[in-house]
Amino acid sequence: MRAATLRYLAEDAGRGVRIGQTPHSVVFRQGKAALRCFQPATVTRAPVFISMPLINTWTVWDLQPHNSVVQAILTTGAPVYLLDWGSPGPEDTRLRIEDLVDSLLGRMLDRARRHAGVEELDALGYCVGGTFLALHLARNPAPVRRLCLVCTPIDFHASGRLKTWADPSTFPLDAIVDGLGNFPPEMMQQSFSWLRPLGTWKKYRSLDKRIDQPDFVELFSALEKWNSTPVEFPGEVYRAYVRGCYFENRLMQDDWDIAGRPTSLAGCTVPALTIAGDRDHICPPNAAHALAQVWGGPVEHKTLRGGHVALSLNPAFHETLREWLTA
Repeated sequence: MRAATLRYLAEDAGRGVRIGQTPHSVVFRQGKAALRCFQPATVTRAPVFISMPLINTWTVWDLQPHNSVVQAILTTGAPVYLLDWGSPGPEDTRLRIEDLVDSLLGRMLDRARRHAGVEELDALGYCVGGTFLALHLARNPAPVRRLCLVCTPIDFHASGRLKTWADPSTFPLDAIVDGLGNFPPEMMQQSFSWLRPLGTWKKYRSLDKRIDQPDFVELFSALEKWNSTPVEFPGEVYRAYVRGCYFENRLMQDDWDIAGRPTSLAGCTVPALTIAGDRDHICPPNAAHALAQVWGGPVEHKTLRGGHVALSLNPAFHETLREWLTA
């Protein structure tokens, strides 16, 4: 490893990097969750509601001013209402999946619509935030005219190695939740890193090769800053999510009973678009595009270059979102 790389790592040069810089306001709070509103210079389109993942901070979609999914959407003239789920603590262990899927998501969608003063909005979900958004739309009438799901698993039995690990015969789900409460973020990160054992080595090898490129180093620092702030997964929500999705693959069977109410994705007829990354080891394309097999409305799909996180930094992904919004 080169001296410049060692110096960068020793000095923790990325410590002062800023992420999530796009100006916005918080227009509503419920518990620890916040609805963040980003306004374009001129509003010319219906607003976009974004449901982010629960297990990371929302800033991955606003990583740098020139490398931001939020900014890409704003250039179309659409206001952005982003659901930041917040950071759960021990007091949130008993939260139920229906508290998030039905109550919280429904309230946030309604507040976004009312704040924007419109009857309908477009909805966008990323990773498990998209899974929960699809569940909500299947269970509750919502003012959504179209849906886009990004790297969102639907067929969890097509999740490759992650499905192999999350097997009920070997994964002690109840013991973990009963013993730990919320699922620890450190354990989540380690699980994902072991899906690609050489991933960390490749990351630092890439840094060493491009340490003389300021733009790359700046991006590397921003990603490290975001990756250093993982979020706990509420315990009972995690139990229901893993059992319903990874163990039983209920979204593909159309018979997931949540809080005494059956859930069928076929019950929602909103037009949908699924976007997947060709190198996504967490949600492979087959897991994402399976929405077309169970969704009640028309579904289009696109596969772009990138992994689960890297896809968000791909200009082609930003352009795809702009095309979807302006179609």
